[in-house]
Amino acid sequence: MTATPRPARRGLSSARLAARQLRTDPTTAVLVVLATFVAACVLAAWPRTVDRVVGTDQADSVGRLVATQVDPTRSSTWLVDTGAGSAEALDDLAVQRDTLRTTAASAGPALRPLLGAPRVVLSTDRWAADRGPRDVGIARLSVGVRVDERLPDLVRVVDGRLPAPADVAPVPAGSPPRTGTGPDAPLELALSVASAERIAWRVGEQRVLQGGTGVTAVLVGTFEAADPDDPTWAHLDSTFAPQVVEDPDLGTLVDVFPYADPGALPVLAVSGPLGSTTWFPVDTGPVATTDRAALLADLRAFRTATATDTELDAALQALEPRQRLVVTVLGVLAAGPAGVALGVLWLAVTLGVERRRPALVLLRARGASTALVAGICAAQGLVLGVPGAAAGVLLALTVTPGPTTATDLVVPLGVGLAPAVLLGAAGARVRASRAALAGGRSAVAGAARTARWVAEAVVVGLAVLAVLAVRQRGLSGDAHGVDPVLLALPVLLALAVCVVVLRVLPGPLAALARVLARRRGLAGFVGAAGASRSPAAGLAPVAAVALGVAVTTASLVVLGTMDGGARRAAAVAVGADVAVQADGVPTDTVDAVRRTPGVAAVVAVADGGEVVLRAGRAGDALPARVVDLAALADVQRGLPGVDLLPDAPERAADGAVAAVLVGDVEVDLDDEPVLDAGASGASGPLTVLATRPTLPGVVTSSAVLLDDATAQRLGLRPVVERLLVRTAPGADPARVAADVATVVADATGGRPTTTTRAAALDRVTDGALVGGVRTATATATVASLALSALALGLGVTLGSRSRGRLLALLTTLGVPTRDARALVRWEVLPWALVAVVAGLASGAVLAPVMLGTTDVSVLTGGAQPPPPTPGTPGLLALAATYALLVAGAVLAAVVGARRTSAVTVLREGEA
Repeated sequence: MTATPRPARRGLSSARLAARQLRTDPTTAVLVVLATFVAACVLAAWPRTVDRVVGTDQADSVGRLVATQVDPTRSSTWLVDTGAGSAEALDDLAVQRDTLRTTAASAGPALRPLLGAPRVVLSTDRWAADRGPRDVGIARLSVGVRVDERLPDLVRVVDGRLPAPADVAPVPAGSPPRTGTGPDAPLELALSVASAERIAWRVGEQRVLQGGTGVTAVLVGTFEAADPDDPTWAHLDSTFAPQVVEDPDLGTLVDVFPYADPGALPVLAVSGPLGSTTWFPVDTGPVATTDRAALLADLRAFRTATATDTELDAALQALEPRQRLVVTVLGVLAAGPAGVALGVLWLAVTLGVERRRPALVLLRARGASTALVAGICAAQGLVLGVPGAAAGVLLALTVTPGPTTATDLVVPLGVGLAPAVLLGAAGARVRASRAALAGGRSAVAGAARTARWVAEAVVVGLAVLAVLAVRQRGLSGDAHGVDPVLLALPVLLALAVCVVVLRVLPGPLAALARVLARRRGLAGFVGAAGASRSPAAGLAPVAAVALGVAVTTASLVVLGTMDGGARRAAAVAVGADVAVQADGVPTDTVDAVRRTPGVAAVVAVADGGEVVLRAGRAGDALPARVVDLAALADVQRGLPGVDLLPDAPERAADGAVAAVLVGDVEVDLDDEPVLDAGASGASGPLTVLATRPTLPGVVTSSAVLLDDATAQRLGLRPVVERLLVRTAPGADPARVAADVATVVADATGGRPTTTTRAAALDRVTDGALVGGVRTATATATVASLALSALALGLGVTLGSRSRGRLLALLTTLGVPTRDARALVRWEVLPWALVAVVAGLASGAVLAPVMLGTTDVSVLTGGAQPPPPTPGTPGLLALAATYALLVAGAVLAAVVGARRTSAVTVLREGEA
């Protein structure tokens, strides 16, 4: 009987083998995709987030400027040939218009898209004018006639019409000067409704304007603005309302500004050259997406070329420290999640290779080349990494909209190749050996140990140099962008601290093992001894977790510093919970304010006039401020950033005058200074209670501060200027401010101005820049926390196989289950705690270094950089969170180890 041969089984191709490995280990594949996705998303979103935050702040800052501050403007004179006709004058205007358009087109590439059509408005001097037949209480009327070619597009006629096109004929040489545009054709003018009503100039009525020999003009129409918000009117003040001055000697003086047709220029120039106002309108809308440095350079070059003035360049220059701060802070915070994501990627790749190691070793044993194994692993990395990176970039583009260039996507998309490179490199290191088949590792050669020592020394040295370099630069920093050394500092610090701790930790653990060896029980001694020989699962998981902890710690310190600085700045700006500007408030009103609901304490700040501080023969006149020092301390007690003053002495020795010197007041006490009250003639030797650069809410410049009792003894008559109020606990400052203002208004009949510390704080914290930094910091904190938790889990998972074998063997040999589990905890707990402690230490170094090179006061509004202020509740919550994560990691390690079958372990040993 002839056997039918079976068909040969088709072998697995490299592609099918790679696909099968991916299907059999989906968890690792998901981790690789997730890590690549996060890294690509962070790298793509960071520059766009920075651009959006900076652009929003830039647009807000520029948007607060009016057109006269933004538009490059030039004032000059315009010569008109009075003997020429309208045609020549209009030709000259056309030539100038074309020249200005060419000038605008020659602006730099950043400024050119923002410039609108250039504008020119000509005007006469202010001519004395006929006040008309009706008495409207005007002592003197002046008229300045303007010419604007775009007037018909900017106004809406209310009565009559706009001036008709004038056609002034040339005047032959030797002819008398013309009046109006002809003997029977007066100069046609149009005037705003409000101006015409104020001077009672009716449509169709003629008046004589004394320009040169006199110009006869007729009002042909009145108008109002088609768009009152058009920025043109900022350049042309008093177009729609007359200028009225009430002079006590001369009476009511009124100036109005009518408009004439451009063809009437030869008539308007009869009294001399015309004034010319030229400006280039700037559209501030696109400023949010315009590079500040490029726009500033183009604007300065344009100003020089056109001899124009604008405040826009100063406003842009003032934004530089704010933008540098945002770029630096967000860059450092983004480096954390990106670094942790790459660490997680490395751990996921390592885990994938470890789980595939038996299959890869079998491939090598059956003759597969190193290139083939590396290619299979790299192909898997390519399949996982490219879609993950593409999805991360797509999410970043969706969440952070804005203009995108191909250059912006190179690095984020390049992250998609990282899994292929890492998997290929790890796969190439797999060798066919019995130890490899059993999952073991060969001993590290002496050269490898030396290389590791060198690498670790280099990392520590680079971290030290980076800290010194950043600290040496200080707040000056890099004036042109983000400091690359500062960007790399979080990663360098985390690596350096981990290296140092991992090198130092075996010593204390070995000592602990010797102590535990003298005690009963196996777990403590064996666990400590094993941890002292291999205290961590490797540098990668420790560094990844430490970097995440460092960034979250630094983020919380930055947020705490910003909050503390903003509170200090608000307290210093107001000087109390509520400040009320109350000029001339009587004493009984202060008592009434003290009885107002919600008021816990109040102090009056008064103007004591001028005093003379004499030292030797020299004397300086200084303003005096009078306040009850005890009441001031009661009001300002507890305010952040406010240094309380000492109390005035109850009894002045030898008639001495106790005072506080504020500002730049300097006095040599050896010269026996004397304070002279001036008008009262009282004086006394000066006793300096304290010196302060400023007194929040009381004095902001150089002055002498006196107590109420001292001012009364000197015969001063202080006048109350301001009230400072401390609100009662639970009271609404805004409500208290309104109630106090009502009391003051009833007493003085005026409308006092109130300011609250809460409102001052809101003005700082509600800004686009502060809000953007807060959001980005919170996002970086959450992302780093999640990624470090993932790195912690991966670090535990990497040793799961060896821990399972250990627990199974120990229980088989009769070791109590409790001791076996304790050994598992000893394997995980030391390196997990090392990672968290190293991260906290790195964050404690990173935060002050970062704050030392970035002046947070530009965000908080203070005069000085605020000191680093750790957010204690946040840090405690962070420590508790990581404690829970470490406990969860230890629990996961114990539970995972219990799942390993002892039979499987014994069979592996027989193999």
